[in-house]
Amino acid sequence: MAATKEKIIKYFFTKLYNGGNFVELTVPFYRIKQLDKIYKNFYDKYSTIEQFELGQESFFADIKKSKSAYQEIKKQFELRRALQSCILTECFVAQTIANILNLTEIVDLKTSKTTPTKLAGLLYSAQKHSDGASFRYCYYNNQYSSIVLQCGASQTVDVVFLREKICIRIEIKEQHAKLEECDITGNYNEEGVLTATKDFMAGRAKYVPFIKQFNQTTNIFRMEGHNYKIENHLTEAQAREIINEVLDIKEIDIYLLIVDNKIIPVLSEYLYEFVSFEGSEIRTAGRNSKKVFTPIFAKKKIIDAGGLIEETGMVIMPFDPTLRIKKKGGNQYSRYPIGSLLFVELKNATIADGFISFEFEKIKQKVPTISIHLNSKMNQNSMAEQTKKLYL
Repeated sequence: MAATKEKIIKYFFTKLYNGGNFVELTVPFYRIKQLDKIYKNFYDKYSTIEQFELGQESFFADIKKSKSAYQEIKKQFELRRALQSCILTECFVAQTIANILNLTEIVDLKTSKTTPTKLAGLLYSAQKHSDGASFRYCYYNNQYSSIVLQCGASQTVDVVFLREKICIRIEIKEQHAKLEECDITGNYNEEGVLTATKDFMAGRAKYVPFIKQFNQTTNIFRMEGHNYKIENHLTEAQAREIINEVLDIKEIDIYLLIVDNKIIPVLSEYLYEFVSFEGSEIRTAGRNSKKVFTPIFAKKKIIDAGGLIEETGMVIMPFDPTLRIKKKGGNQYSRYPIGSLLFVELKNATIADGFISFEFEKIKQKVPTISIHLNSKMNQNSMAEQTKKLYL
């Protein structure tokens, strides 16, 4: 009988379901998060990877339990870069899958100059399922019966599984994760009122009620340094709509949810039944930033902080070294905050005699976002419904 996508989904689900016992991570989840912190704290303390391995033996003993994690650590160390968020989790999940499927070989597709001819053909057929990104790592065996491909780039699917020339797309979610975070593209005005653009209101209509509610009860400046929780205002219909829209944008066949130390396979249409939304919020200061868009507010913040703005546009403020912010995932200071909504990059500033100076035009302002959080949980009833659908 010819293979179908449904057959491949059933095969993959069955392997992870493991007769209802589910599959445990190769390394416990709490340890994976510890490994991430250890790398962040020590990767710039050693000159060579050999010295790093000698100085952190227990760290590398666990890292080497995932071949792709070890490769990723070595590459990022040589580049003197921090690890991408959640990449170690993805590596250990991929290794766990490879273990249960007896995929004993790995190739680093970013650095390898050659790949086996038969594997190259499979990679070519799988590429259209990677959201336009290049694959990072490939687990396979000498029979090429199945392959597990790690993507790992942000905004792409996490894993593509290929068997019998058919691909399925897999998303990995830690027990406490984000479903999505999107910029409120209209930002806010000088009164701190959120002003979503027409495009946002059309394309993200499900979030408009929360923006209206925010504006009716508070404003950005009153909430500075805090986030506005929307979890208690999410109805079941709204939550389902949010999940459905994400699934429409990013086609996923199976979610792998980490609950404690086990990997729980969930068909995408059942995702709602296995998650809750605690922590979902409007973030007054999101991940992205742009040129100052509330200059009156910015000037007030500078003056309130004891600074002054010269006619030339040069800002001079008292400098407090304890306020400096390190680059995300790194150990180098990169920003100086002006409250929680504004900052200047240190490369654009001069520090001397207890003061920091910079051009007003160099100030950046953080863009507000809506962040939808997922908290994974086991749902035995829905799991039973899934297995009934797959096996009957």
